[in-house]
Parts: sequence; C-alpha cells; structure tokens
Amino acid sequence: MAIFIAPSLILSTPPTAVISASKFAHIGYESFVTADNITASSQTAGFPSSSLANPLTFEKWKPTTLSSTITVDAGTAVTANYIGIAAHTFATDRAVITIETSIDNLIWTEIIDASPGDNKPIMVVFGDVSSRYWRISIEALSIPSIGVLYIGESLIMQRGIYGGHTPITMGRNSKVIRNKTEGGQFAGVSIINEGVEGKFSWSNLTATWYRNNFDPFVVAARSKPFFIAWRPGEYPDEIGYVWATSDIIPSNNGTRDLMDVTMSVSGFSDE
Repeated sequence: MAIFIAPSLILSTPPTAVISASKFAHIGYESFVTADNITASSQTAGFPSSSLANPLTFEKWKPTTLSSTITVDAGTAVTANYIGIAAHTFATDRAVITIETSIDNLIWTEIIDASPGDNKPIMVVFGDVSSRYWRISIEALSIPSIGVLYIGESLIMQRGIYGGHTPITMGRNSKVIRNKTEGGQFAGVSIINEGVEGKFSWSNLTATWYRNNFDPFVVAARSKPFFIAWRPGEYPDEIGYVWATSDIIPSNNGTRDLMDVTMSVSGFSDE
C-alpha cells in the first residue's frame, strides 16, 4: 500500500493507494524510533543499531551478516504514514529492502519491496497504518550501512508549492576547484560535495491551520533534521533529508487570517 517511493526505487510491489494531497509537500519530522525500541539481527562493532535512532548521518548501523533485519517495537499500536531513511548505501551494495508491519510479531504485512537506484534519502509515503512492530529486511550483494531511520506521521502541507521553487536534489552546494598547468593547460577539476541547500515557501496558509499544524514543526525544526518531499505525486525522487538554517518565521500576508512562510534549509547528499 505504498504510494510515493523515492529515490528511483524499482518496485516489485506496485503502489495500490492514492493520496489526494499528492501535490502537497510531506514533511517527516516526528518519529517513534528510539535507541531502546530498535533491534537488529546483527551489528558490526562500532556500528550499533541504536545509531539509527539519532539524526546524525555519520553514526551508522551495519550488520555483520546477510540477510539482515531491523525491527522497531513501538510497545503498542501506533499510526504512521511515512518511513524515512538517510545516509544509506543500498544502491552501492545492490540491496533489496522489504518493509513490513505486524501487530503480533508473527504475521507480517508488506508495505513495500524495492531496490534503491541510488544512495539519496528515501521517503516512503503511504496511507495511515496502525501497528506495533515495524521491520526492514535487507538482502544485498555486499553489506550495506544506514545512518538514519524515521517512522511516524508526516505533516502534509495545506497548500502546494508553485513557481520559483528549486527541487532540493538540484540545489547542489559544491566547492569546485579548477586546475591548470603553468602553461595554461586544463588539468582537471576537484569537486568537494558540501551537500544541498534550498528554500521552501508556502502562501495563504490559514492562521488556525498554521498554529495547530505547522508551528509544532517549526519548534521541532530548531534542533532536528527532517525529511521532505515537495511534490511527491509528480516528483517522487526529489526527497531531502534537511535541517533549517535559521528560525522559521511566518508573516501575515494582509488577507484576513492567512499567513505566508519560507524556510531555508541545508541537507545531506552523497553525490
């Protein structure tokens, strides 16, 4: 029952549901994954499964053997509609991932079975599912690693994003050093990847909706990265794992009870 899959996942289980808000941004910042409720089938020394529960991309989990699994036990049934994965090597290691849920840790229901086409952040968006156990199974040619795992309910924006937006995957922030010889001959280029950066803007958000839905995200975004799919129905590959570069501050736009807001972000990239 997965709907939007990114980036470039080759699906063996096609999407079967439709969300009317497919043109609206989905923001994944809430997650019930913790260091205490996540377990793995194995873990390499220095690469514990608990690393998945924090937002740091340089701390990673890596199994010792394949096949491997990651299981999150929420303790009771919880509702989620997205799963975010960042700082992974699924494409490099030719991995196939299967995401499933269970209410009893015995009978499992598949959400998606897919092969990532690159190592960019993944945001799997689906209709609301209530379950206690959440599992990711991994088959691969070589042993992969994962840095970040979020599972929870995404914030679906009230309005779409329109003209002037640069997709986060295209907002590359690179330091380019162009080399030449003393004789003026071209001697190659050195590229230092410094991630991605961009802006997300929304207009005409109702004041009540902003206060009830967006402002809690603003508070969380002061200290925590988040996943964002800006237009998942049409551009499911354009997913960011990003963090706000400054406080997110709205403004009343002059029309009664409507607000505008823009946020600037930097994000993870391994291109």
